[in-house]
Amino acid sequence: MWLGGVISNVHSLGTKLLHAVNQFSSQPSSSSSPASESHQIETELKNLMDLLMRIKATLNDAEEREIRDESVKLWLKELKGVAYDAEDVLDEYNYEVLRAQVEARNASLKGKLIQMPYEMLDRIQQIRSKFAEINQHRIALQLSEEEAPRRRQHNDQQIVPTSHMVVESNIIGLQRKKEELINVLCSENHDDKISVVTIVGTGGIGKTTLAQLVYNDIRIKKTFDEFGWVCVSEDFNVQKITKEIIECITGISCSLENLSVVQKNISESVRDKRTFLVLDDVWNEKQNLWETFLVPFMLASVVKILVTTRNETVARIMQTMPTFNLGYYMSKEQSWQLFQHYAFGEAIRNTDSNLVQIGKKIVKKCGRLPLAVKSIACLMRHEPNEESWREILESQLWESDARNEIFQPLEISYARLPTYLKPCFLYCSMFPKDYYYDTKELVKLWIAHGYVQNSGSKNAEMVGWEYAKQLLQRSLFQSSYVYRGDKFHFTLHDMVHDLARSISGHGCYSIEDVTNLDFGEELYHLYIDSSQIFVGCPLSSPSEKFTTLRTLFVYNYGWTTGLMREVQKLRALKLVGCVSLQNYPFINLKHLRYLCLEKLEFNKIPEGIFSIFNLQYLTLRFCEDLTELPQCIGDLINLNELTIKHCEQLRVLPVSLCQLNALKELTLVSCSIKELPHDTGNLTNLQLLRIRDTKVSYLPSSLNKMIRRIQTLDVHLKCITIGWLKHFIDLDGTLIISDIRSYNLEDIFCVNLACMHNLQCLKLSWMSFHFDKETFENHLDNNSLKILPDIHERKIILIRYDKGDSFGL
Repeated sequence: MWLGGVISNVHSLGTKLLHAVNQFSSQPSSSSSPASESHQIETELKNLMDLLMRIKATLNDAEEREIRDESVKLWLKELKGVAYDAEDVLDEYNYEVLRAQVEARNASLKGKLIQMPYEMLDRIQQIRSKFAEINQHRIALQLSEEEAPRRRQHNDQQIVPTSHMVVESNIIGLQRKKEELINVLCSENHDDKISVVTIVGTGGIGKTTLAQLVYNDIRIKKTFDEFGWVCVSEDFNVQKITKEIIECITGISCSLENLSVVQKNISESVRDKRTFLVLDDVWNEKQNLWETFLVPFMLASVVKILVTTRNETVARIMQTMPTFNLGYYMSKEQSWQLFQHYAFGEAIRNTDSNLVQIGKKIVKKCGRLPLAVKSIACLMRHEPNEESWREILESQLWESDARNEIFQPLEISYARLPTYLKPCFLYCSMFPKDYYYDTKELVKLWIAHGYVQNSGSKNAEMVGWEYAKQLLQRSLFQSSYVYRGDKFHFTLHDMVHDLARSISGHGCYSIEDVTNLDFGEELYHLYIDSSQIFVGCPLSSPSEKFTTLRTLFVYNYGWTTGLMREVQKLRALKLVGCVSLQNYPFINLKHLRYLCLEKLEFNKIPEGIFSIFNLQYLTLRFCEDLTELPQCIGDLINLNELTIKHCEQLRVLPVSLCQLNALKELTLVSCSIKELPHDTGNLTNLQLLRIRDTKVSYLPSSLNKMIRRIQTLDVHLKCITIGWLKHFIDLDGTLIISDIRSYNLEDIFCVNLACMHNLQCLKLSWMSFHFDKETFENHLDNNSLKILPDIHERKIILIRYDKGDSFGL
């Protein structure tokens, strides 16, 4: 369950609404909503929030008992339904408050009276009544309110550094296997052009870890020219796997759809090259699929493929060399070494200490499985005292009817998570196995659902990153070793994914095969990515089940218009490669916080999107026909981040963009935009400005008044002249100006580069040099600046030699 996050969000929404009610109460009453009713609403909200905090205090105890107590499981299910209803109702009223603010601003009405929505008091009373009834059931179930505060006290401690993770190979006994594998893979004593080595072992034994150690070894890097890593899982889709290998080799997203074209592309990429591939977690037993996959690699000079699998039949089908069998268990000594490393770190422990003795008993319960031992050890590292260790040793979850012995320690690791991390972890179960999670996107999704708590001076994105780091440190997340652009990605081990899916119940689904759909009773978060759509598919005729959806990710479908009419409670929506948006009813998505539109066919964004006043994150990518943004974009009063990438036809930004007072990040990449609006400096909360591959040739002078507030400046411009730079003495960050066409030295000197002390990196490049270089160098020398030599004779990279600061690389 992720009830802690939902109830926290309900409480936050109630607080915001209470503030709005107080504002209303301070103004003259209106006939439609008298001050007495406003006072009643205020009282009901206060009582509701007090009740919510009492219920929330019991959730740790309830979630531990849920696994073995059906009555508690039913209580949590009932609570979840009411909590979601309450979240929707309060969010609707907050939406009305935002709409009133937008209308007042657009009409230039200062201090406009915000009308209390009709029936607001009745609906809040109904919510409080339902929660009060559920609270009585809590009392009957004897759920404790005392456990959560004590746990929270030690779970919020400082994060433990994670540098130890790089020496894992020396801890769990894989070093010898690693050396044997590398010797085999680097050997030339094989006649086959394509050689396949398989690693076989049970889930959690360390197959992927061993493959990662081999993949990243310097000897492998020196032996091969091209590299690819693909997590295959149950679906051995030849086209999909081949496309992922292309992306690994080229570093560029592959949008090819025809298998023969995809295979031709990879053939050219590996032609006459030594190629090394890892296929992780393979289940395919069909010889014909394997043979089809291998066809395009025949043009390579040498291909070595390392396969990990739990299935010995798979190994026999694929291998051309002997199997490396990791078996089922580590030795007792290796299990204890692994536990010590993650539980104690570099600390020296007395072998007779109570913690050591308790730790050995815990390791015994883990069944000598690396994943189980590592996860429980990471948990113990965050537990501060002997009492906590004994609680874990004696937990009844060790006796739960789990499907396998790994689940028991994983369940305990989950149960002991801080409350704020539980919804963030469970949310990941919406995505398919072997999914590469983009951490930045995931944090935005957590924020959209209200899972990230406020933390003083830190913004929500920073707090969300801390959550991800904590889950990584607790071994529930795994770092990704695969090239995925400039973003930080992580993955979930299959067993950890199974754990998250089992605890989250039937609310999370990922669909890659639409031929067999069974959503169960609940449906809150849905991910769809399959090319198997057909007429009569259950998804093409949406039912009432979709009305509860709060997240919807859809890739490559044309039936989503009908579905969109059913989903009015969404907090997050991502559409990739779907049909035109012109008829989409976006106006109904009052609750939406996160919207990503990618590879869609439209030249103008439906204006209904800009009445989503709650929207915080808007991303437009690869929308090649998009030519304009409507003026009403300025109505997105809560928008924190606007990202526009690879929209080649977009030429103009509306002036209303400057009304986005909440905007923190603005990214413009690969567009035809010629200039920023004149009043861009009114974006007083802007913290990141990124401009690349556009036609923008200067920054508006209005930015100068707030340029120091921008924490990240990443601007690449093509200019006729740099004279405008004289307005940006306080410029901070990175500035790259290319293709400068003005050769007037006075124009250059007036910029006064010597006074731009805050620049971290400055690169200026001219079409060609036509002025007196000696005069230019003398000017720089007089201002404590020197020009670095450049082989092309047309680029200036500056350093400040009085401080030794580099102004360019």
